[in-house]
Amino acid sequence: MYKLGIDVGGTFTDLVCADQTGHIETQKVLSTAENQAIGVLAGIEQLAARYGLDSPQLLSQISSIVHGTTVATNTMLEYTGADVGLITTAGFRDIIEIRRNYKEAAFDIRLPAPYPIVPRRRRLGVTERIDASGAIVKPLAEDEVRAAAHRLADMQVEAIAVAYLFSFVNPVHELRTRDLIREMLPDVYISLSSEILPQVREFERLSTTLVDAYVTPRLRAYLQRLERELRERGFQGQLFIMHGNGGIADVRQASQHGAQALLSGPASGVVAGAQLGQGSGFRNVITVDMGGTSFDVCLVQDGRPRIGTEQWISRYRVAVPFIDIHTIGAGGGSIAWVDEGGALRVGPHSAGAHPGPACYGFGGQQPTVTDADVVLGYLNPASFLGGTMRLDAAAAERAIVSRIAEPLGMSVLEAAGGIFRIVNNSMSNSVRQVSLAKGYDPRDFALTAFGGAGAVHAGALVDALGIRTIVVPKGTAPVLCALGDLLSDLRVSRVRSFYARGSEFDLADLNALFRRMQTEAEEALGGQRSQLDTILARFSLDMRYVGQTHEVTVEVPSPDGQVGPTELAATIDGFHTLHRQLYTFDKPQDEVEILNVHLDLIGVRPKPRLQTARPGAADPQAAHTGRRPVYFVSALDYVDTDIYDGDRVVAGNVIAGPAVIEEQQTSIVILPGQRAILNEQLSYVIEVV
Repeated sequence: MYKLGIDVGGTFTDLVCADQTGHIETQKVLSTAENQAIGVLAGIEQLAARYGLDSPQLLSQISSIVHGTTVATNTMLEYTGADVGLITTAGFRDIIEIRRNYKEAAFDIRLPAPYPIVPRRRRLGVTERIDASGAIVKPLAEDEVRAAAHRLADMQVEAIAVAYLFSFVNPVHELRTRDLIREMLPDVYISLSSEILPQVREFERLSTTLVDAYVTPRLRAYLQRLERELRERGFQGQLFIMHGNGGIADVRQASQHGAQALLSGPASGVVAGAQLGQGSGFRNVITVDMGGTSFDVCLVQDGRPRIGTEQWISRYRVAVPFIDIHTIGAGGGSIAWVDEGGALRVGPHSAGAHPGPACYGFGGQQPTVTDADVVLGYLNPASFLGGTMRLDAAAAERAIVSRIAEPLGMSVLEAAGGIFRIVNNSMSNSVRQVSLAKGYDPRDFALTAFGGAGAVHAGALVDALGIRTIVVPKGTAPVLCALGDLLSDLRVSRVRSFYARGSEFDLADLNALFRRMQTEAEEALGGQRSQLDTILARFSLDMRYVGQTHEVTVEVPSPDGQVGPTELAATIDGFHTLHRQLYTFDKPQDEVEILNVHLDLIGVRPKPRLQTARPGAADPQAAHTGRRPVYFVSALDYVDTDIYDGDRVVAGNVIAGPAVIEEQQTSIVILPGQRAILNEQLSYVIEVV
C-alpha cells in the first residue's frame, strides 16, 4: 500500500507517494487556482503513470492521503469568503473595527481600514451578560436571538459567528444561541468563540471567530468536492488535512473549523525540514521554503518548531496556534518592477502559474525572479521539471530588457543580477526576523532549504547571514511540503484561560485543568488512537510579570502532565530565561502570573521509512555533464561553472563550488568557497570552506 502527500501552492501542486520500502515517487504540476481539485487530480494521474498505472488503480492502493491546502489562506488573502453575520453582546458589535488601536503603518493617516469581512449591517447585538467569574448578570434574551437570526436569514448569510463577553469562562449563552439559530437556519455554519478560542481578550477571540466563520464554508465545500472526486476514482483510504500548527486532522474534523487550516502548506514544510535537518545531525535549523509565490522561514530549536498565536492574516488577528512562520512575497514568480522613483523592486505580487514567468511561454510579459534565474544561468531551460517543461530563455531576457534594463539604462545582466540580489536581501531580512529579532543568532543554526527555488538562492542567503551550513534534501527539496504531509502527526491543540499569580498558584486546580483538557483532546482523536504508535501531551503556560500586557509561552517540564512544586519552579525559571532572551532583561525578584494554559496532544503516526545509502567515492566526475557561464555576485559577472546531473550524484560525492547540480525539479547552486557533500541520508550538506 502507498501513502500520498499533496501540497497545493500558489504556482505548483506537489505530490509525494511513498511505499512500504521507503521508495518515493514525486510529481509537480501547475496549480489550478480556480479549483484546486483539478490540479490535484491531474497530479495523481501523472503520478500513477510513473508506476505504470491509471489513476483509479493507484488510488485503490493508497491507504492514506494527507493534504495541505491553501483554500483557507487564499480565501482570506483574496477576500472571497462566506457572507457572515455576527451575533454578540449588545453594545460590542464594533470591537472588530475598533481593534486594539493597532495599525500596520502607525504614521500613515491615509491607511484604509481593513476590508470588512462582516459589514456593520450584519453585526447584531443581543441582550445578555456574563461577568468575569462566569456568573450570569443578564439572562440571554432568546427572543432577540431569534429576531437576529431572522434578520440574518433575510440577508442570506452563509455563516454566523457568535461571540459574547466572557463566554470563555461560561459558554452557556453561546451554546443556547447556537441551538436557537439551528432551529431556524439548520444549514448555516455557526462558529462559537467559546469553542474556537476559549481564552481572555475579546478582540482576539472575536476576530478569530469571524475569520473561522468566513473561511470554513469555502474550505468545507472544497474538501467535500475533493473527497467525492477521490472516492469516485477508487480511493478507499483515510483523508487527512494539514493544519497550521504542524499537525494533521481527519477530513471530518478539519471541516469543522477552517481557521485551523490557515497556513497549513508552509507548516508541513517546516515539519519535514526539521526532521531531515535532524537526520543530518542538525537539531537547530532555520527552514526556508522558496516556492513560486512566497518565501516562508521558520526557526527550529532542538528539533522543534516554534509555535505562536500572534498571526495577522489579511489584517485580521487569528490567535489559534500556528507554527511561527514568517512569510513574504518573494518566490520564483515574484514580479520585478520599477517604481515611480526609478528604483528596482521585486514582489510582493506574483505571476502565479498562469500566465506565470515570461520564460514559461504562457503569455506572461512581466519579468520575475525565475526569469532572472534563467538569464543568470542557474536554471537549464532544457531540463526544467525533468525536461517536461522547456523554458523560453529568450522570452525571459526580453521581459527583463523591456521592463527593467531599458528603463534603468543598464545591461540585461546587471538587471537580472539586481533582481537576484534584491530578492535575496528581502529573504535575508526575513530570516533575521525569526532569529535576531527573537534573540537567536542565525550563525548558530544550519539552513534547511527547499521549495522549487530554495536551493537556487540558499547559497547567497548564508553568504549574507554568516551561516556556514545548508541542508538540501536530494530529490524531495522541491516537494518537501508534500513529504512533510507524510511525516506529520495527528495534533490536537487546546487552550483555556487560567489566571493566577505566583503567590496564589493552586497546583490542584492547575492539574485538574490539565486532566480535563487532555481528556477532551484524547476524545477528539476518536477511533484513530488504535492506529498511533504513541500519544504525547505537552503543556505550556502563558506567563508574564504582574503589570505587563504581553505574555511569553513557556513549556511545562512535566512528561506525565502533573505539576508539583519542582516543575512549577522550573517553569518559572524558564520564563525568566526566555524573557531575557526575547527582551534582553528579566526580573527574577518580581511576581509572575499565569494567563492561559495550552495543550498540544500529539498522536505519533507510523512514518514512511526514508531511503538511505552507503557513501561511495568522493569524486563526482561520473555526474559531471559539462560547464556553462553562471553569474555569481562575488564576481558581478558570469563565471565558467561545473554542471552536474543530480540523478548521477551518489552518496559520498564531494562537489566544490562554483557548481550547479541539476536535480529533476530544482537546481542547487554552490557558490565559490562552498562545498557540497551528499550524505548517507541523501541530503546535500553544503558548507563554507
